[in-house]
Amino acid sequence: MLRSLLACAALLLSAGAVAQPRIAVADLTYKDTVREHFSYAAGYEKSSSRASMSTRDSDFSSSERASASHRREAGFVQASGTVTRIEYGELRKFTADLKGELIRSQAFRIVQARPYTDAKPNEQIFDIINRIKRGAFPGADYVLFGTVSSVEWRNDQQPVQDTRNTMLLYSLELGVDFSLINTKTYQVHAAFSAVGEGSDSKIWSAGARLTPNRARVMQEVSRSLAEEALQQIDAQFKPLGMERRSDDRRAREDAPAQGQVTVYQ
Repeated sequence: MLRSLLACAALLLSAGAVAQPRIAVADLTYKDTVREHFSYAAGYEKSSSRASMSTRDSDFSSSERASASHRREAGFVQASGTVTRIEYGELRKFTADLKGELIRSQAFRIVQARPYTDAKPNEQIFDIINRIKRGAFPGADYVLFGTVSSVEWRNDQQPVQDTRNTMLLYSLELGVDFSLINTKTYQVHAAFSAVGEGSDSKIWSAGARLTPNRARVMQEVSRSLAEEALQQIDAQFKPLGMERRSDDRRAREDAPAQGQVTVYQ
């Protein structure tokens, strides 16, 4: 009888226990077109001189012979234009808050991804399946892979009403396309776009020299991007642990106020 009770208890505990999916958050990949202007100018000059002289004497006559030559060569080359190249890489500044939001949700465990280490990144950086096969995300059940779709810095100015001052608004918008990929089946369990935004505003008056707080702007971008990404994951991907925690949260929100009695069956 005792053994059967222990077995039932163990079964209930195992049914209530939920294995948290392990997620690796890859650094944000990007592809950028870089245009560089070049200007080249070079000149050269080369010259040479040659002289010779000979004398001939005999018993009856004497003669001299002399010759000289000079050669000069010069040239000038000038060129200018634009060189276009494609640059690939990873942004490693906007994933810390995203990992933190996933941890706070208590529905996932975060495992560390390995950075892309190829000496010269190319299109292969976007081949997430190949990177999974090469062991770039050890121990992960899923990989959250993001590609930067847009980066827009703004430096706007607006006059302050009834003053001679100007409002300076320095802002950044970062757009990212995300995919949540199963490392065993390569199935995509969630796909969405998220935007992170941050800004820093200052009042400028004549003669003042202002420097925008880039660190604060980037921090706001990282946090807002993480919040929106977690909302999208919560809406599209529902592991058992997240479903139960969402139900518990809704139950707490719907709980009656103190003094009321509710009977649950």
